Amino acid sequence: MAVYMLFLFSAGTSINALTVACTIQNKKLRSHLNYILVNLAVANLLVSCVGSFTAFCSFASRYFIFGALACKIEGFVATLGGMVSLWSLAVIAFERWLVICKPLGNFIFKPDHAISCCAFTWVFALIASLPPLFGWSMYIPEGMHCSCGPDWYTPNNKYHNESYVCFFSASALLSLFHHYLLLLLTASSH
Repeated sequence: MAVYMLFLFSAGTSINALTVACTIQNKKLRSHLNYILVNLAVANLLVSCVGSFTAFCSFASRYFIFGALACKIEGFVATLGGMVSLWSLAVIAFERWLVICKPLGNFIFKPDHAISCCAFTWVFALIASLPPLFGWSMYIPEGMHCSCGPDWYTPNNKYHNESYVCFFSASALLSLFHHYLLLLLTASSH
């Protein structure tokens, strides 16, 4: 497993770093859809640099060797990057749906929309990944104890994990409905 994590670290870091560098260097690549792809690459760069590297070291040692503070940091960064990645994929799917199906008529997904969507991915990911750093749930070693993530599993403890999971799920749904409603209102006013 350590060899696989080393591969993920090497490939993920280099591919995502090249994606960001190429987009920065070539102005022709700076389209609204590529903003979201670069956002995805930055998030995946975080996951590969922090998550895959610590997992590689931990799998090589057969336990999480970095201690409790590093577990919190690694869990936070990997959760943040993972959530931004997932939300970026949702934004890409939503943008493709708008372009192909035209449910809002002649609505055009502009660069300002893409930037707003990128900001949304980071804000929502921060809202969801910060609470365990401040005592609402916690970051713990998970699985084979070689990486860390939010404690989704421990019931009835002083960290209120159940309420954190409910908050996370409810805020995701409310956010989706809220932003979809704003989009519909904006499109109908033009």
